[in-house]
Amino acid sequence: MALQADLPQGAGYAVIIGLGLFFAVLMNVITWIQNKYTRTHSDTVDEFTASSRNVPFGLICCGIVSSWTWSLTLLQSATESYNLGINGSYYYAIGGLAQVGVFSIIAAKVKANANLVTTFPEMGYFRYGTAGHLAFLWCAFVCNSVVSACILLGGSSVVSAVSGVDYYASIWLISFVCAIYVFFGGLRATFIADAIHTFILLIFIMIFAYVVYAGDSSKIGSPGKMVELLTKVAEVSPISGNYQGSYLTYQSKDGAIFAVQSVITGFGLVNCDQAYWSRAVASRDKSISSSYFTAACCWFIIPFTMGLTLGLAARALSVYSDFPVLSTADVNGGLAAVAAAQYLLGKAGSTLILLMVFLSVTSSFSGELIASSTLISYDVYKKYIKPDARPGQVVNAARVGVFLWFVYASALASVFHKIGISMGWLFNFLGVSTASGVFPIALSFLWKDLNTVGAVGGSIGGLFLALVVWLVTCRGLEGEINVDTLSTRWVAFAGNVAAIVLGGVIAIVSGLIKPANFDFNLTRNRTILSEHIHQNSTLGEEENSAEELEYESKKEVGITTFQEPQSSLSDDHDALPKEQELDFKLLDSQYKRFTIASIVLLSVFIFIIPIPLSCTNYIFSVGFLTFVCVVMYIWLFASFGFVIVYPLVEARRELWHIAKLIFGKSEAKETP
Repeated sequence: MALQADLPQGAGYAVIIGLGLFFAVLMNVITWIQNKYTRTHSDTVDEFTASSRNVPFGLICCGIVSSWTWSLTLLQSATESYNLGINGSYYYAIGGLAQVGVFSIIAAKVKANANLVTTFPEMGYFRYGTAGHLAFLWCAFVCNSVVSACILLGGSSVVSAVSGVDYYASIWLISFVCAIYVFFGGLRATFIADAIHTFILLIFIMIFAYVVYAGDSSKIGSPGKMVELLTKVAEVSPISGNYQGSYLTYQSKDGAIFAVQSVITGFGLVNCDQAYWSRAVASRDKSISSSYFTAACCWFIIPFTMGLTLGLAARALSVYSDFPVLSTADVNGGLAAVAAAQYLLGKAGSTLILLMVFLSVTSSFSGELIASSTLISYDVYKKYIKPDARPGQVVNAARVGVFLWFVYASALASVFHKIGISMGWLFNFLGVSTASGVFPIALSFLWKDLNTVGAVGGSIGGLFLALVVWLVTCRGLEGEINVDTLSTRWVAFAGNVAAIVLGGVIAIVSGLIKPANFDFNLTRNRTILSEHIHQNSTLGEEENSAEELEYESKKEVGITTFQEPQSSLSDDHDALPKEQELDFKLLDSQYKRFTIASIVLLSVFIFIIPIPLSCTNYIFSVGFLTFVCVVMYIWLFASFGFVIVYPLVEARRELWHIAKLIFGKSEAKETP
């Protein structure tokens, strides 16, 4: 029996259109309240694109978890456990854990060395000129294109599978409702949407975890039953390369290959996806590193749980004759989790998985929309189309950019689906297309000796060489190059490794041969928004004031440690980002502390836990799987506390103050 939709089309459209528009209206109401009752306004450029750079720890943590939890996280992690066994989702999860954890180190240097940049291509321009800017901008657009398409393909696959909604209709409708609330609210609207979506998503994951391992189900319902069923499956359909073909072992040849690929893919995503840089830019400097580090730990349990529950459940339930037969296309489309949820809970399961995936798609795609629109407005419109654009005009360009990216990403996802490229295929390609930029981009904020040749050659040259290795390996191993052979495990592995290694070698060797010895004072308190802003004065004066001339002369040599003359601002909507007093002692302390913390974290999860399990002929017993399930439940509740409860506690005074303003109990407009 093939997987069939058990919800009516009306239910699918109701979720997409009804729930989507509900969130759009809700976000716009929240944006209106913010504009009316707080000192921040979504029409100012720094608020729209960077949330005024003052988002607190809890909300940043929630935003990172949500933006990293896209449909791929939920579906591909389950798919990997379905294909590789219990180690699949663990290796998927350490990929994201490593990257977000390491970014806690980079984030401290972003605040210390380039505190007013909004996009990482800005840093490429300040350090390497137009060549560096265009190279980094290319990396950003390639990454955001692949990620956006991946998110939409995964979400549409589930919507179509459980409700029969047309695949193309779901792609365009999902992206459209996201564009509506991002258009009005900007980055802060995506943070608020993140919090609501993540709350519901975690509740649903807890429900699935309970049903699979502690529920009343006669099909599974306990770790003991899971072990029994997976043992039967291994006898009929063992996993090649796993110890005794078991689904309950970490000794897996393909699992080890996938672990390396997962880490490389994650590095490429975090470093080249502007959505993750946006969180660093928006964060307060005092909590920036702790936000990323905590979020990494909170996020880890989400894909791990999806694989441990629905991924393994889909494989275990295959012993029953009435369980749907999943084709290779179904598995690559991420439908193993859907089949398990549908089989265990019927229409309720289909509804839960539909809502969960829809919310993850809208949350993560809204982040891609604001990130891509920021690139369009700052790095294309302001830099090359209208260099003298004022901040208010840049905001308008960003709003237009939201809808431009909605159309582009929807069209790209539609084309990919038409030619047979699935979410799983794009996951294997992500590292090939993005990992060459990891070292050039990160080192631009960390290493003063990286030069233009290393930055441009590493990011663009590394990508070109990785594509060559990818195609040559495919031809050599598979005999022909087509959509199917390009996504096989070894072919994708070769392309991923080539991208990150060659990009890094070019960047580092070039910097060692000819060190740039760059002075980071030239990038502190500097933003591309101030470029050319004093040219063609709106007052028609031929000469600037002495104060403005002093500002221009100092700006040209990179010294912008004082406030821009207020006479150049037409109104609040044209205000530039406020220059900051940088606490280098604090930021340096964060950098050192979280370097140590990240090394410890990665050592535990990449080496100390999996290596003993994979180097021994160990198959999980009922007792050990029960222990793992207990840890999973505790971790889920802890993550819920950090990303849902704590942000509410943290913002309690501001929320109470706004409530009093709304109901006329207070007159002071003091809420930040």
